[in-house]
Amino acid sequence: MFAAGGDKVYAHQMVRTDSRDQKLDAFLSKPKASVTTVSTSLASGVTASPSGIRSNQQSSISSVEKEHPGGSAKSATHRREIKLSSILSLQQDIENNAHTGLRELFQDHTFVGCVSEELALVQHQTKLYLVNTHRLSKHLFYQLIMYDFGNFGVLRLSEPAPVYDLAMLALDSEDSGWTPADGPKEELAKYVTDFLMTHVDMLSDYFAMQVDKEGNLLTLPMLLDKYIPPLAGLPMFILRLATEVTWDSEKECFKTFAKELSDFYAVKKNLYAEVTAKDTQQGQGQGEGSSQGEAKQEKGDKWQWAVEHVIYPAFRSLLMPPKSASEDTSVLQLANLPDLYKVFERC
Repeated sequence: MFAAGGDKVYAHQMVRTDSRDQKLDAFLSKPKASVTTVSTSLASGVTASPSGIRSNQQSSISSVEKEHPGGSAKSATHRREIKLSSILSLQQDIENNAHTGLRELFQDHTFVGCVSEELALVQHQTKLYLVNTHRLSKHLFYQLIMYDFGNFGVLRLSEPAPVYDLAMLALDSEDSGWTPADGPKEELAKYVTDFLMTHVDMLSDYFAMQVDKEGNLLTLPMLLDKYIPPLAGLPMFILRLATEVTWDSEKECFKTFAKELSDFYAVKKNLYAEVTAKDTQQGQGQGEGSSQGEAKQEKGDKWQWAVEHVIYPAFRSLLMPPKSASEDTSVLQLANLPDLYKVFERC
């Protein structure tokens, strides 16, 4: 085997994969594009659904209808030109903080497989890497929010989700950190609803989050085509919009809002496993263990398909990995082919 310049390429230097190759399962196992059903649940036996109905019994099934398909908003035919200095500054921050080496790695990587919801293996040239999908997907969605600001497609909830009920679900969760000293949950949930109702125009115009006059959430932004965020995180996302976003400063408002939204959309560790495990337990209690087991397998296949065929292709074409990703174990080199040959030569 010889390189283009005529130099011999030895076995330990040979790259045996092509990052441009596509797998058949990208076409054979594609989930339905028009409607995706998602079972959502919170900790401590509390069940959430986009309809906002609170229940400790069987988990509700919600569906999200995709409008304006065709990729991220970058691919939209008609785009508004955003000239807000705050957004332009945040975009510049992303570009100034991008890591050139990691960007080249993802632009020319070959996906190997999922280790878990949070971790995956990729190959770049002769090296094998362990990638933290959760962390990098947060960066990806944050960047999509900044560059598609005000130009998002829409994910429409199959049923309106009352903001009040979503806030109550979040407060019932241990993750909220609520204590009796914070006041009655009902008052806090009403505050969250009233507060977000004062910002409905901005939510709709900039982030494609439509809330009707009755305080029902109707839509979410479509940040990436063929990707539905884990809806189990919707109640906490709604709560954190009222508590964690800096609303009194334009730049900080957009920045902190984007961080909360990207955290909601990011691929979550163990989230799908927890949801489907609860579905299976409920189904077994009703004599439906077999069908629920099949549903669990189907959902497992869906998140793996989304990671391999939606998230990582977006890493390739859209992600600008930050410099911090080279230092916080977001990308770890596991093996290098020449080094492996040295080991075997000593055996």
